[in-house]
Amino acid sequence: MHTIQRFTILVLTLISAVCNVSAHPVSLHHTKKAHDALSANLDSKSSLDAREVAQIPLGGQGSKSNSTGATTAIHTLKDLYAGNEKFRQNVRLQAAKVIDEKPSFMFLGCADNRMSPAAIFNAPAGSIMSHNNIGNQYSSRDSSADAAISYAIESGHVQHIIVLGHYGCKAIEMAITRDSIKASRQIKSWIKPIANLYARTRRREIVILRDSRMPRRGLPNGIKAAPPPTDAGYRALVEENVKASVRALHQNDILKNAYSKKGKDSIDVFVHGLVYDESTGDVHDLRVSFGPPGKMIPLIPFQALPAAKNFHRDSSKSGINKGKTWDFGSH
Repeated sequence: MHTIQRFTILVLTLISAVCNVSAHPVSLHHTKKAHDALSANLDSKSSLDAREVAQIPLGGQGSKSNSTGATTAIHTLKDLYAGNEKFRQNVRLQAAKVIDEKPSFMFLGCADNRMSPAAIFNAPAGSIMSHNNIGNQYSSRDSSADAAISYAIESGHVQHIIVLGHYGCKAIEMAITRDSIKASRQIKSWIKPIANLYARTRRREIVILRDSRMPRRGLPNGIKAAPPPTDAGYRALVEENVKASVRALHQNDILKNAYSKKGKDSIDVFVHGLVYDESTGDVHDLRVSFGPPGKMIPLIPFQALPAAKNFHRDSSKSGINKGKTWDFGSH
């Protein structure tokens, strides 16, 4: 019995000591600091800026979030609806300004590029017009592109038309692997100009890629798999495809007619070729810009890529194909 009483007294003494420590001024000070820090953190969470709001999951069934809670994709019409609700709340007051905004840029881009020009260049609403297709191609036989360019020049009064390619472009990949891919007749027909460019270009990196994929000893069927997006030949074909579209635009009757106008009806519109690197966010200038005859091309601040070099075979040297002098294993 005495043992139980002594044990009870000991427990009560310990409880009293703990209570006294927690009530000590130093302890209270630290407790208050923790409480204040928590309150400040909660207050900061309640005042998110626009960028943080944009990262909040849309909440519709099917949207996926990463570990930080940022939305990585939307998949359902409900996601679109939720996104539009947020859009209306954030920008509807600017709607009138956007309607009257005169765009300065018209982009000919790729449907496969998941980043829009507005996002890549952090452009305000209303400052950019876009026309996309598979592989950012331009052809005078494409009435849709012609109509978009005509509208951009005549009604939009844009100052710059930009062909924007992007590394890792799936249209370029399909052109490289065209003979082995499973794709519809329409897709193969559309990428045929890029496939022809791949087959005939003499640009050094592309020649090396092209020849390295051909049948040879140990690989009777050659290489059918697509090269990685980092392959120098793959990247070079992205660039050459942009240049091809710029060259086609240079021969465009729409631009020729625009440049022929004089006086108050004259139109100063410049055409440029840029390429976007999805892995870094960098944009590079391909140095193929042109504009009205006699007008100086505006300064282009984007880093220019080195001039491309063509490959010249030496017919006196042997190889699997005539003049081949490189080692496939090192490519």
